[in-house]
Amino acid sequence: MTSRILFVLALLAGTLVIAGGPAAACSCARLTPKQRVAGAAAVFTGTVTEVRLVEPVEDGGKVTATLRADQVYKGEIALSAEVSSRVQGPACGFPFRTGERYLIFAHAEGEALTTSSCSGNLTVAAGDRPLRTDGADGAEPVTRALLAALGSPRRPPTHPPLTWSPGPTPRLAAGTSPDGPLLLGLAALAAAGVAAGLVLARRRRSARR
Repeated sequence: MTSRILFVLALLAGTLVIAGGPAAACSCARLTPKQRVAGAAAVFTGTVTEVRLVEPVEDGGKVTATLRADQVYKGEIALSAEVSSRVQGPACGFPFRTGERYLIFAHAEGEALTTSSCSGNLTVAAGDRPLRTDGADGAEPVTRALLAALGSPRRPPTHPPLTWSPGPTPRLAAGTSPDGPLLLGLAALAAAGVAAGLVLARRRRSARR
């Protein structure tokens, strides 16, 4: 009887641990720097200028951080970029802090960027220079493997786009309209129709004569 009771108690304990696991902690997959860069929509360094709560904690909790971007390693990032994350640690929320500079691995959700504590973000040295392996007080180590995966950075545009994009897209020349080719095609069809009408009219007149 005692052994049966202990067996049942063990099953109950295991059930409680399994049920409580996801809510108790955030579990992240181990990825290489190359995999993290490849899986991100945008990778950049920037300093947090503002963190605001956009979803109440009782509804899951979500914050949006505004960062002053300084070096862009992947994607088209504006000079002022917004990245959202969950608030709570068990939900893999990333703890943004105003004034801190981070290397951010961001993922796309529509036109918005999100990140988490599993994305591979790092606290890096203050300033705006490209990442190096020398580090600084309060910064997390930057490895050679990470630098190799990141590649060469570029500065964010002085006149940034309204939203981020995964990469450069063809731009129309100044003064042109995206409807220009369509309008030209319609004009050509109209001209062809007029010409055909004139030819038919001339043939009818010749036949009457």
